[in-house]
Amino acid sequence: MNTTQQSLTTRGQKITLREEGLTVRSIADRLAVSTSTVKRWIRRYAETDILTDLERRPRPRLTTMDEDAVIIAAIRNNPFSNPVAIREAFHLDVCTQTVRSRLHEASIQHRVPAIKERLTEQHRTGRLQFAQQYVGEDLEFWSRVVFTDEKTFASTNHSKTHLWRLNRTRYDRAHIYEVARSGHVTLNVWCYISLHGMGDVF
Repeated sequence: MNTTQQSLTTRGQKITLREEGLTVRSIADRLAVSTSTVKRWIRRYAETDILTDLERRPRPRLTTMDEDAVIIAAIRNNPFSNPVAIREAFHLDVCTQTVRSRLHEASIQHRVPAIKERLTEQHRTGRLQFAQQYVGEDLEFWSRVVFTDEKTFASTNHSKTHLWRLNRTRYDRAHIYEVARSGHVTLNVWCYISLHGMGDVF
């Protein structure tokens, strides 16, 4: 006997026991179910004369295809926007959670952005040209090279920033939150690394 047949048998037992004069509590105890379940099926049988599951109708979709497209386009144009702003900007007659659901359906997730120092085009060009000078160097060359970097922990007045993006797009330029130096340095950390391993942290 499959699960559906077992369910129908149990429902039928509820009705039979009720017709035999047992109380709802007695039926619930005998069949090891809740009293609310017994009441529901007794009422269902009295109203419809059936014990099978009723056809479930899917919930109507609250947004149109055009509205879905608007939501997706809005967040792609401005990944740092949010469902509340989108709903208000386009006068969508839905709750904020519905906007979030449409973004999730499009595989767009709520994330913390990569935070990088703001660079000018001159900075970007210079860094790229510097890197391109050494593209063809061999391991012997790189074994004599030491890479250094520093991390500056600085105070900021910005609250925690979030954005909406597809997976594996963290470092896309549109998804990077660029900040200028605050001038309120609290701690600097310096380290180096080479082909032979990591150096000390200062």
